[in-house]
This record gives sequence, C-alpha cells and structure tokens, in this order.
Amino acid sequence: MPITDKQLAGNQRRSLRVMRAKLLAMAGEWDGRDQFNLSELTRLADDVEEVAINMTDDSVIDDGEVKL
Repeated sequence: MPITDKQLAGNQRRSLRVMRAKLLAMAGEWDGRDQFNLSELTRLADDVEEVAINMTDDSVIDDGEVKL
C-alpha cells in the first residue's frame, strides 16, 4: 500500500529536521575556529528548516514540481 501525501510530507519534514540538527552540530564544531564555515552551515540549516516549514501535507505534485 503506497503512503499518502500527508505521510510523505511528514516523513520528509522529520528527515529535514534531523538534517538541520546535524548541520547545527557541524557548525558548532567550527565555533572559535572558522567563522565562515560556522556561518555557512548555520545558514544552510536555516534554509533546510524553511523548506520543512513550507512543506505542507496538501502539497500537490504536478509534472515533477511541488505546488504549494
């Protein structure tokens, strides 16, 4: 039985949040060593969170594009 769009969105949001936590941990390792790497990894983590927030359960996929 295939998963529903709601289940897919929920699964991917959780995966994105795990990625964000890993990126923030990586950024923390650069604290006091390299401000550029710390900032870039933190920015990337923020971008990942934005994608997770914007991913809705009722997103419609049409021709390979997610319609929000």
